[in-house]
Amino acid sequence: MTEIRNRPAAPSVAPARTQAPAAQPARTNQATAASRAEVLNRAELARARATAAPVQATPGSWRGGPNTEVGRAIQTMRQRMSDVNITIKGDTPQSLFDRAILDNKHVTNEQILEMSRVTMDKLATDPETRAKVLERVPNARELPVHHFTVAMMSAVTGIDRAALSEACPDLGLTGAPNTPLLYAAKTERMQRSTALHDFTDYMRGAGVKGVNKAVWGVENRVLSAIVSALGGGRY
Repeated sequence: MTEIRNRPAAPSVAPARTQAPAAQPARTNQATAASRAEVLNRAELARARATAAPVQATPGSWRGGPNTEVGRAIQTMRQRMSDVNITIKGDTPQSLFDRAILDNKHVTNEQILEMSRVTMDKLATDPETRAKVLERVPNARELPVHHFTVAMMSAVTGIDRAALSEACPDLGLTGAPNTPLLYAAKTERMQRSTALHDFTDYMRGAGVKGVNKAVWGVENRVLSAIVSALGGGRY
């Protein structure tokens, strides 16, 4: 008999290993986070730019840079007014001067330089007129509108405030000393208008031609005062 042998068992096949997916490098996550941060930063910057207030140009800067004669004069004038905190109808002496004179296209650089050279003898009221002023308005030098007007005039000319107040007690009073009309205005609108007209008309009297016309549209003292009182002006 033929010997029956057992068949050899089929070789076992080892199961294939399933490899786990490779871990993402840490730097990929870092790059993604950085990209997100950059997007957020850009969005935040855009929002900030959209909501930021526009940078305001310095009044009168269009007339000449800080190294020009007129630029230096303007800087000095504005600096002298920076400590004055009197406010009339929403204006300080500096803000009114900025708007009515420095940013007024009708006022020339030459006029501004002429204003800076005006001396006390061109502005001072004679002793007799001073006495009339104080007789009619005894507290003339104590009025806020007087201090307001003196501060503006002093800053532009460089004349000492106290000396200017002593020499010109009528600054800030509505009307004129040698006329029946001379009083301390009650309303702030009239006070502010008077302060500015006194400034321009005193400059006219000191020899700076054309300032009344530049601000009020007419050079004549009386007519420009009427325009001022009615709330007119070219500023």
